[in-house]
Amino acid sequence: MSERILFVDDEKFVLETFRRNLRRHFEIETADGGLAALRLMETGGPFAVVVSDLKMPTMDGVEFLGAVKSRWPDTVRIMLTGHADLETAMSAVNKGAIFRLLTKPCAPDALLAAVNDGLRQHRLVMAERQLLHGTLRGCIQVLSEMLTLASPKAFGRAEKAKTLVADMAQILGFEGAWKFELAAMLCQVGCVSLPREILDRKIAGQELSADEQAVFLMHPTIAGNLLRHIPRLEEVVEMVAGQELPLARNPSVGSRMLKAALDFSDMESAGLSVEGALQRMRDLPAVYDGRIVAALAEAVERRRSCEIRSVGIAELAEGMVLVEPVLSEKGAVLMEKGQPITLSALERFRNFGVILGVKEPIYVLAKKEPPDNLC
Repeated sequence: MSERILFVDDEKFVLETFRRNLRRHFEIETADGGLAALRLMETGGPFAVVVSDLKMPTMDGVEFLGAVKSRWPDTVRIMLTGHADLETAMSAVNKGAIFRLLTKPCAPDALLAAVNDGLRQHRLVMAERQLLHGTLRGCIQVLSEMLTLASPKAFGRAEKAKTLVADMAQILGFEGAWKFELAAMLCQVGCVSLPREILDRKIAGQELSADEQAVFLMHPTIAGNLLRHIPRLEEVVEMVAGQELPLARNPSVGSRMLKAALDFSDMESAGLSVEGALQRMRDLPAVYDGRIVAALAEAVERRRSCEIRSVGIAELAEGMVLVEPVLSEKGAVLMEKGQPITLSALERFRNFGVILGVKEPIYVLAKKEPPDNLC
């Protein structure tokens, strides 16, 4: 992607000066005010660096760069001003998270150096984002897939929670949705150390004895201890490790979301209706965060826009959810009901179809298709 620089100033001759002095070094766009710049960013895509004047009519530089920070947080923001008093500098830094504050007139060499520094900062931000969203997420996906081999039911529980948690995060408007998704993917890693019979009974919604419950409640701590060795996952580890903490001692909203999503899935597995499970959670305000339960109810309502279909292996698609177990031709369970279809699951089905055979049709939950337009 080209690293473009946007200069914003209400004086056209200043913009022309920027273009003339710096066009040999950067790909430059200009806008003659904050509103025009926002329109350009909306239609033309993000910029690596934005350099804005402070004093502009209609929308000043502090307000403009604050809007840029809110909508395009990865764009590095530089301000030029002829009024470099302490109050202006503090306002610019606090509202717009300014990377550099330069005074006018600014020598071309100083401006060139500041923009180059801004580009380096932008590259660091994008490299870290690639690490978190690409490499790190890929490694965690592999770890999550390994869980399905060691404990398919625990993986299914995590996958169901991931869908609900992702929807809840979106409904509640939380930033950094990827962290909540990763926490859901990893929330059952500690279950590989549990006796299988305890895990099976928990997932089926059966009552556990006090000793069995104590054993089950060890898995978040085990998972947290394992995951602490992965760098940059501090918030995710906090969510995973705190998923079974009492509400009064659990400040992590991510942990509260995991608790609600997992328990809701267990209640459904035990035979409770959607309304019954949600009402039980509403009746326990000391256990479940009311705001989280409201978001869960909305997420579940979205799920109702889906329908059950019978499909063949060739028709399976990512995002579908199994409503019945997938069986081999000899009756072995290849994948438990309730598990979403992932790309790796599709690959496994193709292999199973060749080696073991798969009973068809397969019953899945998929988004309803819009009716044909008969007009």
